[in-house]
Amino acid sequence: MRLRTQLLLVSLSLLALPWAGWRFVLEFETLLRRGQEQALLAAAEAVARGVAQRADALPEDGLFVHALPAAPDLDGHAADWGLAGTALRRTPFAADGDDGLAFVLGRAGERLFLFARVDDASPERAEAHWSNAPARDHLQLRLSGPNGLIALRLANAASGPLRQAGLGDDALPLRLEGWWQETDGGYAVELALPQGYPVKRLGLAAQDASASGSLRSADTARLGAQVLPLVEARPELADLLTALAPPHARLRLFEPEGWRLAEAGNLDAPAPVAGVPAWRRLLYRWLLMAEDEVRDPARLDGARSEAPELWQALSGVPATAWRRDDFGQRQWLSAAVPVAIGAETRAVLVLERENDAALQLADRALTGLLWTTLLALLGAGGVVFAFATRLGWRIRRLRDAAEQALDRDGRVRGFPASSARDEIGDLSRSFARLVEAVGQQTDYLRGLAGTLSHELNTPIAIVRSSLDNLDQSRLSADAATYVERARSGAERLDRLVRALSEASRLERAMASTEAEDFDLRALLAASAEAYRPLLAPRRLDLLLPPQPLRLHGAPDLISQALDKLFDNARGFCPEDGWLRLTLEARPDGALLRLANSGPTLPPGPAARLFESLVSLRPRSAEAGLHLGFGLAVVRLVARLHQGEAEAHNLPGGEGVEFSLRLRGMPRLPFTAVGR
Repeated sequence: MRLRTQLLLVSLSLLALPWAGWRFVLEFETLLRRGQEQALLAAAEAVARGVAQRADALPEDGLFVHALPAAPDLDGHAADWGLAGTALRRTPFAADGDDGLAFVLGRAGERLFLFARVDDASPERAEAHWSNAPARDHLQLRLSGPNGLIALRLANAASGPLRQAGLGDDALPLRLEGWWQETDGGYAVELALPQGYPVKRLGLAAQDASASGSLRSADTARLGAQVLPLVEARPELADLLTALAPPHARLRLFEPEGWRLAEAGNLDAPAPVAGVPAWRRLLYRWLLMAEDEVRDPARLDGARSEAPELWQALSGVPATAWRRDDFGQRQWLSAAVPVAIGAETRAVLVLERENDAALQLADRALTGLLWTTLLALLGAGGVVFAFATRLGWRIRRLRDAAEQALDRDGRVRGFPASSARDEIGDLSRSFARLVEAVGQQTDYLRGLAGTLSHELNTPIAIVRSSLDNLDQSRLSADAATYVERARSGAERLDRLVRALSEASRLERAMASTEAEDFDLRALLAASAEAYRPLLAPRRLDLLLPPQPLRLHGAPDLISQALDKLFDNARGFCPEDGWLRLTLEARPDGALLRLANSGPTLPPGPAARLFESLVSLRPRSAEAGLHLGFGLAVVRLVARLHQGEAEAHNLPGGEGVEFSLRLRGMPRLPFTAVGR
């Protein structure tokens, strides 16, 4: 992985900034919500205090009477009352029982209606006027009206018009119109009071008889009161709420059982656009409104509210709730506060309004965070990319300088040292010092051959002359043997000095060689015929093009290179082996190849064969001193002719092939010489 890519990946750690910004926006939105909640609670409490000033308008805790759109049919069914199932008020037979009495009161015009349903799995029926009716299933209805408190027994032996009688031995004080309907799990009673008969209080009890004769009762009476006041929505409360309602909000007043007493304002107006597009509102529905309750008008806007904040406020603790629609396009905030008269909670006031301010501020914060983060990431990414590009360029330049520190001839070039004060600058200066030291050592080694050859000539001459003088003396057999060994060593030193001198002279000669045009094919043919006797009994095959091949170069130096190649091939080719010299014309010059049978090259880079003082000849090879200068000379000649020298094993492992690619020496521009 490139350094630039690594730095760009490291720069991804900047993504922690938008995450931290997002957490900040969440905290900011939470604070905004709390501020909105406190503001709405303060407004609701102010309205509640205004309502509490009209304590006379607040009803007592009692039985709620619904306003019916029309008078229902008295048929024992409540389907035509237009009320939800939650409108039925339940009173169980036992504290922990599920069966019991469920009833609802309604008013249509000036007439009061009552519907009651009793759960009774063991029917024991009787007519209301029968003598055994008090010990059978029946309803007891208590009314407080103009005639004082009256009590009625309601009972039927079967479905039909409602039968009624006074409790005890009293005559029937009031005749009601109604219907008794037997059901699968009990019975239902639907009745209506006489037109215009005023009732202020009412009590209802269901008496359930068992087969053993025991009775159990479900009574609306609480704390010993036989009748409870009737509670109805009052126009004066609606007028009071209308006067106190804040703009763009809805006020509702509920009695302690959750029935709505009055309402002012509405929430039917469409939500303001407020500059927040619909797609962003949908996004915020997932990001900011995930925990909000989806607003259900059936649960909140009916005659009886099921809002949790309402029931919390009934305990005396103000509460708030956030709601939204399904798609997050609209958001509402609701606050519920108790309306207390002294220590008694007489009602609960609920203030609700659409809340777009928090969404607008959160949208501004998120939009600002998005653009700021995007610009920061682009800026940081650009800076990191530019820094990584410059750093990579400096490292590549350092690499290129290290690769070019040695030329093709092994000479050390200068290494550019950087003046930067960072680690890469220190590394380049260290490389420069190292290359300078290597260059000095290389120059010393290059001049060592000439120095040694010059310095060793005189001692060798002295040794040889001394040995010649010893030959004139009479020596013993042992002394003659030692003298012969000394003479052999002196001759080997002399050949070593000559080889060193030859390499030095050849390098100097190449620097001053003048190029000429010659026929390379003829040169190879002549050299091959000259070497054929020296190579015998080895076979020499010659593959030359039929036409002359002209080349601009130094024929003498190419002949010396051929001498080194033939000498190297003869040293490794067995006497029954073969050699093959091939010349091919190429568009850019010529390709010369000399192959021989014999051992193959050992594993490793073949280019090392063309370095000085490198020789692969075994000790058991043909007598002679081989210092590894021959193939180095071949490479020098090839490079002088703008070519390369290579070596590789032949396919099948039958031998080795050396090749010279010669493009010719560069032609010097013609220069006119004036008089």
